[in-house]
Amino acid sequence: MSDLKRFFLTLLRLLKRLSKARAGAGGNAEARETEPSRERPVPAAEGHPPEGRDDSPADPPPPAAGAPDPASHPSGIAVAISSGHGARISGAVGVLNEVVEARRVVTEVARLLREMGACVHEFHDDESTTVAANIGAIVGWHNSRERDIDVSVHFNAFRPTDGPMGTEVLHLAEKDAAAALSRAMAAAAGFRDRGAKFRDDLGFLNRAAKPAVLLEVCFVDSAEDARLYLANFDAVCRAIAETLREPPIK
Repeated sequence: MSDLKRFFLTLLRLLKRLSKARAGAGGNAEARETEPSRERPVPAAEGHPPEGRDDSPADPPPPAAGAPDPASHPSGIAVAISSGHGARISGAVGVLNEVVEARRVVTEVARLLREMGACVHEFHDDESTTVAANIGAIVGWHNSRERDIDVSVHFNAFRPTDGPMGTEVLHLAEKDAAAALSRAMAAAAGFRDRGAKFRDDLGFLNRAAKPAVLLEVCFVDSAEDARLYLANFDAVCRAIAETLREPPIK
């Protein structure tokens, strides 16, 4: 056999081997691409609220829907705001219904804060059937958020009256913020300003991990408070939002 023929036979064998090697590598790559992912499951965070109240991991807590990282917001403030009581846990009822009105206020204040460039997390408890579970759900949700201040919205009650009663804000350690919010709501609606009230017996204020305030917008059993509130709903919500945009918190 001539040297030229041997050269061509050797070259042909090399080309066949190279072709087989390429086919084998391509098949393995396809298998890797189509094999389903086997990510390690994330364990439930300790102290995380029960299923049905909040399904996002607590470490690290992600922003709530519609509320990106506060660093991307012009105001630089992150607010977690919730309505008091729940869909199955009644609040005070008089001329006004506390649960219904607290949800209205929270929804509108959250909307206004977002318009102002704040990062807002909003919560309403639709699941709890006992007072203890309700407080646990609300506090657990607040403590799973990235925020600067915790706000719970309630309405007050005493006894039925036609006269005015007023607005107040409860706090454990945030007297300045509570006073500013009470003053703002009073000015917006013409409520009597009852001011900041220290309370150390409330689960929300005791267990919230960030500066916290509890708004008592007005009295549900005062006909005059109800009239002022309904006539000035938008102004009251805007006053709350504007105060929360730069709250005097410690």
